[in-house]
Amino acid sequence: MPRLKPAHINPGPAQTEWSPEQINELAASAMTFREIEKKYGEEVAINVGIARDPDAPEITEEQFAQMRPALEVVPDLVEKSLRKRCQEQPGGKDYVTIPIDNDLIQHFLDAAGPGWHRRLNDTLRQAVFGPESPQE
Repeated sequence: MPRLKPAHINPGPAQTEWSPEQINELAASAMTFREIEKKYGEEVAINVGIARDPDAPEITEEQFAQMRPALEVVPDLVEKSLRKRCQEQPGGKDYVTIPIDNDLIQHFLDAAGPGWHRRLNDTLRQAVFGPESPQE
């Protein structure tokens, strides 16, 4: 077996097909998740965990075939959710996700705590439109 680097996960024993009966047999045993994982591999241990949980049964092929997209089942709810999410924010603002250096964020956080979003927005406004631009 090749040497593994510290960040690699040990692949464990070779993968074999397990029948539902075999999984249920292991689920009824007194073995812990870790013991099953060590002896049979992570995939088997996960399947045993699923079999042991009566509140989260695995979906059958028939149930899966009956599933429909939410848009078909509750179109009004989906439309309302999409409208709400896509609406322009009050004051003509849009929410964006951009990477900002930690020291810059810390600068605005340290400058009196809450309201750092507004202070950052005002600083950007002044940088783009000049010091005389109105602040919100």
